[in-house]
Amino acid sequence: MIDIGAYAEESVRFTVAAIRTHPLRIPVLMAMVIIFPLIMGYAARIYRGGSDAPDFSHPRSLLIDGIRLILVSFIYTIPIFAAIMIIIWQSEPLLTLISHAERGLIFSEVGAVFFLILGVVLLYAIIILLSMIGVIRTARSGRIRDGFALGEILSHIDRIGGTGYVSAVIFYTVISLLASVPAGYLMELSLIGYIPAFFIYMVVTLFAARYFTLVFEAGIPRQKQV
Repeated sequence: MIDIGAYAEESVRFTVAAIRTHPLRIPVLMAMVIIFPLIMGYAARIYRGGSDAPDFSHPRSLLIDGIRLILVSFIYTIPIFAAIMIIIWQSEPLLTLISHAERGLIFSEVGAVFFLILGVVLLYAIIILLSMIGVIRTARSGRIRDGFALGEILSHIDRIGGTGYVSAVIFYTVISLLASVPAGYLMELSLIGYIPAFFIYMVVTLFAARYFTLVFEAGIPRQKQV
């Protein structure tokens, strides 16, 4: 069973050390939040392991790694967008199909809509669980196809522990939402609010990358860990 508390503490330590030991990282990372592929590329370097924050060397490599991770993440979202589009385009037939059967009315239209939304939410949850491992696999190997090796991904989740992995993702989701709310509010206040908002997003990115690296490494046999 993975220790979520210990992983969170280590991720906080990693984030604080990354900023405190090299204060010049702050403006650079905040700028990278704006140039999204670069911050994703930096996250890719963290995903590869190591207790210290990586440097900014080889910016071209950072950009390529970031684009690679964005592509993997985007492909994973396609089923979600497809499901939403199908519901929007075929809403009336779907409601009729779900709410009626040969023996009469099964659900009200409100109930039918609820189950459609529930289905999309469950699909989203499954995609998140698979994509997180897939993204880290791609970051470590540099191969996009490794991000979609479903059998390997499921085996890795099994080694981590399904319940523990789901709990770890839920824990991070709550933390992320708590941090995103004030960041979004600051951005709505004024242009100056973007500065602390980008700082918050930078901190969350560092924390998340280290946190999920530790979760991922819990599924690697000790003799294979570098």
